[in-house]
Amino acid sequence: MRILILTAIFSFILVAQDEFRFGVFPHMPLMKLHAVFDTVRKDLQKEINIPITLMTKPYYRQYKDELNRGIYDLAFIQPFDYAQAHELQGYTPIARRAENLKAIIVVPKASNYQKISDIKDKVIASAPAEAAVTQMMLTSMKKQDYKVLDEFTISYSKNHFICLQKVVDGEATACITARRAMSFFNQEKGIDGFKIIYETPALPHAVFVVHPRVPEATRVIIQQRILNWSTDDKGKLMLKKGRLLNFVKSIDSDYDVVREFMNSKKY
Repeated sequence: MRILILTAIFSFILVAQDEFRFGVFPHMPLMKLHAVFDTVRKDLQKEINIPITLMTKPYYRQYKDELNRGIYDLAFIQPFDYAQAHELQGYTPIARRAENLKAIIVVPKASNYQKISDIKDKVIASAPAEAAVTQMMLTSMKKQDYKVLDEFTISYSKNHFICLQKVVDGEATACITARRAMSFFNQEKGIDGFKIIYETPALPHAVFVVHPRVPEATRVIIQQRILNWSTDDKGKLMLKKGRLLNFVKSIDSDYDVVREFMNSKKY
């Protein structure tokens, strides 16, 4: 039995060295996600000269489960998934979005809604319950003494795009999302029909992480390439086409504030 276990572990290590599994959390429709991040995959694959397979899952919870099982060698994850992934698998951050993340509530631009109290007893669409923006917003609303689950009807969505579409279609009065997701949605749909009525305090944004099995030399190459996207012409073009933000170097302590928030969240 022990020999079988050791053989399985050794086989997994070989696979990880010969082929990299690159996981991206499902924050946008899967076809769009693959279109955007396949360009990233190709860029990094050329840099390390090792085949990289792009992977994701239809739902946040499924993706997080695979992350916490250590399936991915390289992963792009939301901030709230980092602490647990680090604790369970030893994932370490190498580069995060340069801008911090704020959750926002948006309503139709033509509406009369101006603040959270205006949409009490209404349907508020949101990204999945596990999404960082959802947790940030509901906790922030709770701190303002709203009885969130009693005074509002929260309609969770598969991703940010579906959340925003519910507002467009009149299925929800508002949507909990992020500025970047709203901008991406507006560009895809050719609209500008939302206004922001509330914004939370900021937390560190989504982050690229690597598994401990990734050799240090390879980790450094990947990190440097991500950081260089904003400085060379090819990288700038890739960021522009994918509507991606610049990235900055990241370390574990960047996410201590996220850990504190998770320990205090309650709604």
